[in-house]
Amino acid sequence: MNLALIGLIAAPLLSALLSLVMKSQGSMERLQCVHAAVLLGTMSVVVTGAGGGAELTVGNFLRTDALGAFLDLMLAFVGATGLLYALGYMGEELIRGHLSLRRYGRFFCFLNLYLFAMLLAANLDNIALMWIAIEGSTLSAALLINFERTKTALEAGWKYIILSFVGIALALFGTVLVYYASEHVLGVRWEALQWSELHRVASDLNPTALELAFVFIVIGYGTKAGIAPMHTWLPDAHAEAPTPVSAMLSALMLNLALYAILRLKSIVDPAVGTDFTGPILLGLGLLSIATAATFMLIQRDYKRLFAYSSIEHIGIVLVGFGAGGPVGVFGGLFHMINHSLAKSTAFYAAGRVLLRYGHKNMEGVTGLLRQMPLVGGAMLLSTLALAGLPPFGLFVSEILIATGAYVEQPWVAYTFLGLLAVAFAALVYQVFRMVLGEPKEAGIIMTPGGNRFAAVSLMANLMAMGYIGIHMPGFLSDLFIPMTRIFNSVSHG
Repeated sequence: MNLALIGLIAAPLLSALLSLVMKSQGSMERLQCVHAAVLLGTMSVVVTGAGGGAELTVGNFLRTDALGAFLDLMLAFVGATGLLYALGYMGEELIRGHLSLRRYGRFFCFLNLYLFAMLLAANLDNIALMWIAIEGSTLSAALLINFERTKTALEAGWKYIILSFVGIALALFGTVLVYYASEHVLGVRWEALQWSELHRVASDLNPTALELAFVFIVIGYGTKAGIAPMHTWLPDAHAEAPTPVSAMLSALMLNLALYAILRLKSIVDPAVGTDFTGPILLGLGLLSIATAATFMLIQRDYKRLFAYSSIEHIGIVLVGFGAGGPVGVFGGLFHMINHSLAKSTAFYAAGRVLLRYGHKNMEGVTGLLRQMPLVGGAMLLSTLALAGLPPFGLFVSEILIATGAYVEQPWVAYTFLGLLAVAFAALVYQVFRMVLGEPKEAGIIMTPGGNRFAAVSLMANLMAMGYIGIHMPGFLSDLFIPMTRIFNSVSHG
């Protein structure tokens, strides 16, 4: 029995329960700091154990291979920095009287339940139980999006619930179709729902049933991933949710939904070939980039700007898996982790700006580098990373995806690069107006405690983002080799 894997999943659940009985802000801070340390420690053991193609299992329910550990890495690292950031952000709201101590504890309960559901989904070896866990993350996210109880937050929360529930219902139908195909090969038993068994017999499964299942699951989980045209909930939810939640929605939940799609792709491709899944992912990817680039040009809300940037980057990942061949698959996976770090950093910075100025209007925010040097610098660096400039990892992943697409289909590479140029111009133009120039408003001076938590979160993300941009750590390469093998074994159909 792997205790580290159990600890990684159980820690957020335990923290959620304890958050409801904390009697002071200080005790909550100590609890969440310990929780963040446990997340990082257990994640390190899991990632190391799953390196080189090994698998960690707990009974017949939990199984973590390289792809699962890769998602664990993102969930635990950004989850830990997000918890620390939330202590500063929500602590500031508590000190200002915008939040009672009871609701302060309830926020961390919901946030930890959200992390628990995502970590559970990433490590379950059962396609049906994974669907249930993802549904759990949907419910906890809905409570977080509507946490501030404003009219716009309520509207965004209901929009998210309605669209996500429609999507998750379609994903359920796709799951049923996968089981229909597998039970004809594996029989009516538990193993017919296990990812490990499905992967082993993938080439023997009914291709027609898998094709239909893939369409439903891409639409279903694609709604949660913010893939255009199923993306309409995403800008509203990111703009209206408390900023720590916005960061985790973009950096974690979108990757979890992509993970579910990629898991199914690894089952469908051996039976059907990439000529079926590739064009679907490619078309949705290019549409997502084009949609995001267009709306980024006209944004006046900086949180909505970063939300549309998330749609763009999900599209980039889909292009890598849809048309990039073996090189593009590697680039798509590398893009996921770099985007997770860069986008959470951008939202952390945006949250501090919101606390200072009290509004999300870009026209009223200028001179961040002078007025808030750390926050302005973090927003500038994360924007340069999201724009795909060196030395950040998103530059490497986008070059790999474009190269892979050019080898497979040159017109895709030209279209891809053209759309990226539009998105680059829109993002850089909008953010540079905020970070440069003279400040227009003085804003509210924030408490030292909140600044310390924000500084730790921003610096941790920036260092990780910069490090993997210039050097691939050994533990990451140990994950990437078996991960890419999952897809590249059938990449030529």
